[in-house]
Amino acid sequence: MMPINKCKLIILSITLIIVLGASAVHAQQNTDNVLAEAQQWLAEGEYHKAYNAFRFYAEKKQNHLAQFTLALFYQQGWDVEQNEAVACQWYEKAAKGDIPAANHFFAQCLQDGIHQSTDYAAAIHWYQQAANLGHTISLCAIADLYMQGSGVVKDPQKALAYCQQAASAGSLPAQLKMGRFYLSGEESIRDPYLAAVWYGYAAEKNSLEAYYQLGVINLNVLNDRSQALYWFEMAASQGYLPAYYQTARLYFNAPLSEETGMPAAENLAKSYLWLSAAKQQSKQDDERQGTLSMLEKVEQVIPESWKDDLDEKVSQHLSEFH
Repeated sequence: MMPINKCKLIILSITLIIVLGASAVHAQQNTDNVLAEAQQWLAEGEYHKAYNAFRFYAEKKQNHLAQFTLALFYQQGWDVEQNEAVACQWYEKAAKGDIPAANHFFAQCLQDGIHQSTDYAAAIHWYQQAANLGHTISLCAIADLYMQGSGVVKDPQKALAYCQQAASAGSLPAQLKMGRFYLSGEESIRDPYLAAVWYGYAAEKNSLEAYYQLGVINLNVLNDRSQALYWFEMAASQGYLPAYYQTARLYFNAPLSEETGMPAAENLAKSYLWLSAAKQQSKQDDERQGTLSMLEKVEQVIPESWKDDLDEKVSQHLSEFH
């Protein structure tokens, strides 16, 4: 199933295409008006009314935007039984009308063999078509095929070259992909320093995953605990779950005060705050056990007078982001 945020972007793109079509001839204006109304129904969750309108224009008028939207209905199961094969059939029709996202999703259908036999060569063709129409992240889908050797000769360097085109053009998903390739991809291309470069570009776009991975690189490669804590807490403070435990652990293990032999007040408070948040959100058994163990030790030394305020901050944070 497509992530919700991707659906919102697609729905927004549909709306923009409809608006941009308003300068066409009268017949096209009428079509745009009807589709704009259908789009409004879709945005409001009136799926049945929207479906009927999009279905009419997809079938009777061969409108490619309507065909693309109908594919989304079947992929997402909006008021119809979810059916990926039918979705792929509609993506195929829409792709012939140069709808960039339709080209990409049709390529995925061909890659995965959903509505017909797997055809990697055709998938690459349609991914490239999508990229040519401005859907640059499709180049990273081609990169995945070369990285895996799926339907092509395995070639990690060629994979990097494909995805870097999109990343260099400013695509955030592509920059994250490049970071993943260099950090944990094929042994022959791993380079945590280059990973940090691409995650750095993504961090400039406020990517929480990039913040977290820069924390990982600073902790495990550069051995810079201060910078690691900075990036982990940047991610944690905006609700990125994996960062809670790492942030808490670094505060918990911060050096003790030379004067008192106790944790510094800020480190103690932050340990309690992030451990409390991690306790409520952690799903992994090993992290949960570590969280509970550290929290028990913190609760033995933290002043009782601090807890109410810190518990309120934890509650406010979790209600805002989760």
